[in-house]
Amino acid sequence: MIVFTVDDNGLIKTIADQLGEYHTKAPVVLKQSLNATAKDARGMLAEQAKEIYVIQKSRFNKAMTIKNASNRKLEALVTATGSPLELIDFKTNPKKPSTGANRPEVTTGKVLTASALKRLEKGNIKAFVAKFSNGHVSIVQRQGKARLPVKTLFSPSIPKMIGNEKEVYGKVEPQIAQMLDANIRKFIAKTIERGNKQK
Repeated sequence: MIVFTVDDNGLIKTIADQLGEYHTKAPVVLKQSLNATAKDARGMLAEQAKEIYVIQKSRFNKAMTIKNASNRKLEALVTATGSPLELIDFKTNPKKPSTGANRPEVTTGKVLTASALKRLEKGNIKAFVAKFSNGHVSIVQRQGKARLPVKTLFSPSIPKMIGNEKEVYGKVEPQIAQMLDANIRKFIAKTIERGNKQK
């Protein structure tokens, strides 16, 4: 969970001073700025995560929700939820079950964009693409020499990927304060312009 919060009354005063005759709108301006910053940050986190992990940006956007700030509670939250994703959701070869002569010698896959496809095997036990009775397709691996049981192979969850301090959140976090400053300036200007038009 990423929190955008302001508990410094000095910022409210600074905004109020810049608003001049519209100084009473300062809490509204700050609320709008926090909410816009949370939305901007969600988009940037999804874009950055897409650059690191082999998965569609839309998956990251859908996993992150925003709780907007209000005039009484100047705090916006960006929360990422979700369980570990199946490895089949990333880049793998093959993507569909194959048998006989069409079955590859080994199944390969990768989670990180910068990585090469790796052989999916543990010891001498190779992973393979399987289709279950309900139609669901997964990459699985046997637990031993016996045909069953098999286990589905998973990757990290989206919250864990988003929270990657080195490659994802850590790259976006320094820009958040700059985004908030830019949004405050934007909404101050809009508030003054709107007020002047209503005179």
